Amino acid sequence: MSLRWGVFGGSSRIFRKSLEPAFIEAGHVVVDAPSRQGDSLAAYDEMLARPDIDAVYNPLPNHLHAEWTHRALDAGKHVLCEKPLTLSVADSESVFAHAEAAGRVVLEAYMWPHHPRARRLLELVRSGDVGAPQWGRAQFSWPMDLSSGDHRLDYRGAGALFDVGIYCIAPFMLMARRDASVVSANAVRNMAGVDLTMTGFVDWGGGFGSSFHVSFDAPSARSMALVTSEAQVQLPGWHAPGPDEPSDIVVERRDGSVEHIECAGGQAYTGLVEHFAHVVSGDAQPVFGRIESVRLANVLQQLHVASAH
Repeated sequence: MSLRWGVFGGSSRIFRKSLEPAFIEAGHVVVDAPSRQGDSLAAYDEMLARPDIDAVYNPLPNHLHAEWTHRALDAGKHVLCEKPLTLSVADSESVFAHAEAAGRVVLEAYMWPHHPRARRLLELVRSGDVGAPQWGRAQFSWPMDLSSGDHRLDYRGAGALFDVGIYCIAPFMLMARRDASVVSANAVRNMAGVDLTMTGFVDWGGGFGSSFHVSFDAPSARSMALVTSEAQVQLPGWHAPGPDEPSDIVVERRDGSVEHIECAGGQAYTGLVEHFAHVVSGDAQPVFGRIESVRLANVLQQLHVASAH
């Protein structure tokens, strides 16, 4: 199914770098991608009034996600909204309730589960092939120019946790498939009160926990690993969005044997766009839908509170 798209903020870096190529590769059409004019967002309302647009991609600053997703739903559009879907559990619940009432699809633009290596890892865990998960760890960091005025450094983006926490927390949440029972975290905050760095731990229950480190003020790193009852599992290279070229999952088992599970390369963003279209057409159920987005919003909210001690 090919969709006709509108985009809030055609100059958005994530749109130009990742989503626009994904729309093209998936065979979709971007009908309109206006940018704001000064402080005016009128161009977005004009776009929503167009009858030749089926769905909207929302990469606006985080504090505008909920408002403009609601507006798109009011206009009868499906919505693919950048992560975080919203900045609170209540707002995420409200967005999904609105979408259900309107008969439209809303999905959080989390591309990781749509990469071939990520899918294979989740299959290994869910099948029990590597035993029960015990501990996961992940990191996503890079040294941002902290004097840049980037929206992620103030209330509009709300910090490192809300920006990239999904890549370090959600993979293990998808393995656990349940709410977190306990969280703990500490943070380094700037003068605006948002976290530049956060380190934390999530107890998923059942003897499974995961730790994470996210930062705008540390060397560039994206890593992920998992310890299970039967193996040490490594994902060489950057785990998000996942390598374009073929790669492997390294499984070192209890007996010392090492298995390299070959995985195809892939464009996770293209997989996300194709999946969204299948959900809209009714041919697929969301891989990361209402339950997962609200569950993640709850974990992020708890960590934000826990780190404020």
